[in-house]
Amino acid sequence: MKKFTFFFGMALLGMSTANAQDPVIANPTLEDGSYIVKYDMENHKFAESNDFEIDETFVFAIDVTGTPYVDKLAETGRNPAVIGRGMARDIYANNDINKFPHFEAGGNLDGRMFHIEGNVYGMCFNIFQYASGLYKDGPLGYVSATEYDCCQPGAVTTFGCNVFPFGYSADNQGIEWWDAIATPITTVWFNTAPYTGTKTSPDFYFDDYTTGEAFPGCADSKNSDKGWCKPEFYKNVTSGINDVIIDNNDNAPVEYYNLQGVLVNNPENGIYIRRQGTKATKIVLK
Repeated sequence: MKKFTFFFGMALLGMSTANAQDPVIANPTLEDGSYIVKYDMENHKFAESNDFEIDETFVFAIDVTGTPYVDKLAETGRNPAVIGRGMARDIYANNDINKFPHFEAGGNLDGRMFHIEGNVYGMCFNIFQYASGLYKDGPLGYVSATEYDCCQPGAVTTFGCNVFPFGYSADNQGIEWWDAIATPITTVWFNTAPYTGTKTSPDFYFDDYTTGEAFPGCADSKNSDKGWCKPEFYKNVTSGINDVIIDNNDNAPVEYYNLQGVLVNNPENGIYIRRQGTKATKIVLK
């Protein structure tokens, strides 16, 4: 297969240069001006680099510390129907950089993120699965169901990203959207690691891990898209614990699963996932 090499020129300069008064996110940056968007949930910090491939599951995160969003997210919406706020993202492949032969316009990966901690918001994400699952894979160089330009050995994909706060109501998970709360930040961009030529993560769906409402009180926020879910389920996704479905019934009985997601009726010494109601935790039985 052909190896893709991408050259970074004036287009990147334009992506990394913001107006002096424009707000910027607090994520760490690399020497080329790109942002690190991979978050280390276990150590509560951003990773040292974006070492994920296009089809590798990771936690995508944005730190809004120092932006007007911090105060806006805490405000009560002017619209009395708004019952909560969060952060959203709009990710798109940059063909000025990628130069994929089969690139097609469109296919922005828009959607909502979840609060992780502090001023950090994000989601467990697999970009390729999300894009292909929603048929937004044209910017990734779609050739056929089994062939994409972004999945050629050595291919690096550059993404631009807009971030902005949103508000939701009981029946509308985007009642406040785009610039309804504050001006979107449009200067975020990042790169994937070079593709090794092999699929690195299994497929998963949002509702493999979450039942009911994605946002409290918003009946319209159910989701079953492929390739993303709440950030707290990252370890479950990557370890293949697809059978641990979180039950919204707080009075549910205690259940134990091994690390392969198999229900264990009489757990003995070892490491298990303990599930009860809305909580699932990893425990050690001795």
